[in-house]
Amino acid sequence: MTAHIHAWEDDGYCYLCGKRNPEGFKMEFTIKDREIETSFTAEKRHQGYRDILHGGFLAMAMDEVMVMLPYRLFGSAVATAEIRVRLVAPVVVGERVVVRARFEGEAKAGQRLYRLAAECLLADGSVVATGRGTCVRVK
Repeated sequence: MTAHIHAWEDDGYCYLCGKRNPEGFKMEFTIKDREIETSFTAEKRHQGYRDILHGGFLAMAMDEVMVMLPYRLFGSAVATAEIRVRLVAPVVVGERVVVRARFEGEAKAGQRLYRLAAECLLADGSVVATGRGTCVRVK
């Protein structure tokens, strides 16, 4: 059974940015020079292997910042059409991860497609994951 989508709206329960989701990350975002940034701390409950953050959380965080950039900068609600993720190094439970995204190529309000790149970094600046994605405007 598939759910019927009435509208693309934010009800505050997004697992990453939703303020009403008791299990979520409640991410805050900063935009500077057409880039967006957020961060989170890897917790034990998010692990895959013992004391290592599950790589899916890195992919999910990069997806989130890529979707948020056109939304916060232009007011364009978008959904991910395609994402490619490269996991570079493990993240130990307890480490803080900075997640950034930027546009690849030209980007302006009202576009149908946005091409973006993202990365996850540790406090020392080392890259632990990279991603590229295409987001499509939704109604």
